[in-house]
Amino acid sequence: MENLLLTANALALSRLPMSFNFNATSIRLAFYLLFAGVVVAVASNATKKYGKAPSARYGWPIIGNIVSYSKDPVSYLRRATAQYGKIFRVNMILMNTVWLRDIDLNKFYLETKEARHMVFRRWHGNQHHFGGFHIQLTAYQGLFLNKVVSPGYFDNLKTFVASLSRGINRKVAFDHYTAIATETSTSLLSEWTEKPEIDLFEHVSELVHAIVVQCLMGPDFYAKNGKELYDLLHGMEADIGNMLNFILPEWVPHPAALRLKQKKNRVGEIFIERLKERETNPEDWADAQDYISYTLNDNATANLKDLYAAHHTLLMFAAHTSTVASVSWTILELLKSPTRINSLRQDLLRDPSPQLSPHLQAFLKETGRRYSGISMLRLARQSIGLPATNITIPHGSVVSISPYLTHHDPTIYPNADQWYPERWLEEPDLAKRINSAGQVAYMPFGAGVHRCPGEKLAGIIAATIVGTLAQDYDVTWGSKGKEEITGLDFSKIGSPWLKGDASVTIIKRAA
Repeated sequence: MENLLLTANALALSRLPMSFNFNATSIRLAFYLLFAGVVVAVASNATKKYGKAPSARYGWPIIGNIVSYSKDPVSYLRRATAQYGKIFRVNMILMNTVWLRDIDLNKFYLETKEARHMVFRRWHGNQHHFGGFHIQLTAYQGLFLNKVVSPGYFDNLKTFVASLSRGINRKVAFDHYTAIATETSTSLLSEWTEKPEIDLFEHVSELVHAIVVQCLMGPDFYAKNGKELYDLLHGMEADIGNMLNFILPEWVPHPAALRLKQKKNRVGEIFIERLKERETNPEDWADAQDYISYTLNDNATANLKDLYAAHHTLLMFAAHTSTVASVSWTILELLKSPTRINSLRQDLLRDPSPQLSPHLQAFLKETGRRYSGISMLRLARQSIGLPATNITIPHGSVVSISPYLTHHDPTIYPNADQWYPERWLEEPDLAKRINSAGQVAYMPFGAGVHRCPGEKLAGIIAATIVGTLAQDYDVTWGSKGKEEITGLDFSKIGSPWLKGDASVTIIKRAA
């Protein structure tokens, strides 16, 4: 899950939307606007000087890169790396992306400080590490975050980031989050046993949402608006990927934009309702440990209540998808390996705290490697030369690295395409070793100055769910998913999910 600042710095401008809602009118309008965009983009890109960075070109002129990348971003980037080397640029019509495909360049990218060097600007369309949760958006989805947050939010982003880092990393907060995660996991897992089978990613999605809302917003938000917030989140995610939102500016009215605005406004109304109730009964919240209670008492954010809805909208995006992926992929991999489940259970017999299980921590580290996001992006605030090259990245260019491809490099990770958590047990300092000597090769939570401030919170949620499931329940395959669980759906906002989901049956273990 992976820096709220890389959330307005890495909400990952990584890939194009892979599905859109079409109709005849939207197609015609999109075509004309796309043509206009091509003319503007070509003229703009023609003025930029990239030194010796080669330009990757596949398929038809203008749209070939978009088609190829959207169809299979992993294969596209591997092919481009093999053909053009560790630095290349990709023209996606409305933007040029400079890709850095080297672990030394990963280090340069992640440790460049905006405040000091003013080189890379944290952009609203990148892979972000929001509150301990990794979030990835497409370039265009990132641009449309402005449509789901309130005016002025990004002007106060650094204030919210600093408050977030302080608020969620207190010991008393961790203890509170652990209790919520344990109680909620126990309750919902028990409900799952009453069903013949469940769709794993879908149900883990509901569980993660329940925990996140209670930890960050509070029990009042979950009790009165939890299901509605869940539906609003998924509705906004769908509307962001609509073709017209992909093309049109915010001021042009169309059905998807109107739906998106309606959902944004409803989230705002929910916050007004809940905060007003808290103001009416302040004594009930004197000792509350949810993150909203912290921001209400933090001098830096107490006067920014009109922006809380925007802040938590992005937190829901950030916290949700990649956490669901971490939990669900770990469960599916353990289903294929009873020996590993037994090792985890032995750990939990010695100490019931999932956070202290060496095997569970190794499992989650390996899932973070094996099922990471395809890209992390930033926007160059000024022209900058890449070290040890004659290549210059022009001002205004999008710059990207790929956690997924780095994590699947067989020269770094033997059997890189296999889920092999023992690598972290055999070499406990593996992450430290491969992230030293001027390189970064493991970055599920970012690295350097862009390391996720909420990494521990993310770990609490994932470890608690998987640990509770392994300790108290048996999991068996359902009617779909046993034969093929490798199809990665990169269209999600965050780490990939499984295409088509997988069904499993949850059975309470005998005492």
